[in-house]
Amino acid sequence: MKIIILSLIVCSALYNECEQSYDKNITFNNWADCMRAGTHDTLTLYNIMGDEYINKNKVYIKFMCREKMVKPEEKT
Repeated sequence: MKIIILSLIVCSALYNECEQSYDKNITFNNWADCMRAGTHDTLTLYNIMGDEYINKNKVYIKFMCREKMVKPEEKT
């Protein structure tokens, strides 16, 4: 069985490094829903961080959706 999961990664262009990716604890039924959630979560994180922090650290956020094969009893 395939599930779709969303991973977010917060990076700094100033320091040329990224934090470890964070997998959301939710699965998606289709690719489009995952992409919308990634866009929404990215904007939410930017709003939480605020302009000063984003500008000072040159923050950018990457996100990706990926399919993962799981056994039915492993579904998250």
